Amino acid sequence: MPAYEVDTKQSYLDIMVPTFDSIRMQYITKLLLLHKKHVLSPGPTGTGKTVNIERLLAQQMPDDYQQINIALSAQTSAYQLQAGMDESFEKRRKGIYGPPTGKRYVIFIDDLNMPKKETFGAQPPIELIRQWMDHKGWYDHTQKEKPFMIIQDIIFCSSMGPPGGGREPLT
Repeated sequence: MPAYEVDTKQSYLDIMVPTFDSIRMQYITKLLLLHKKHVLSPGPTGTGKTVNIERLLAQQMPDDYQQINIALSAQTSAYQLQAGMDESFEKRRKGIYGPPTGKRYVIFIDDLNMPKKETFGAQPPIELIRQWMDHKGWYDHTQKEKPFMIIQDIIFCSSMGPPGGGREPLT
């Protein structure tokens, strides 16, 4: 590990002292993202999952990797999640959307297992992500015809805590 010196110009809240574990986690996460693999970082509260991923995405990724940060809560709906992502996508050609040409979006979803289950036991925001994983897109809910939107050049990176205390087991 390189020697670490605290930048005296930083505020106390912005100081993060790297540890073997945080460096290891950032290295492996970066390696997976650069190879276009989706990443899920589970672990107990307070272990630095969110901070490490946000710092990695903001400071260590190449310029062609851009981030979209989304934090889920118990009240987050699939509609809100989709609208939050759709506003960042550009239309490439008919039915195909994605980041600006030559770029790749890393969509960081914090607290992936926070959405509460609905009547039938599903978590709609998780089902939207599953639809992309299975079909590489979703339906455009803003148009009357509801055409299917193929979403290209995105990578999902998520963190989540263990079930309990408002967090649900993933469906």
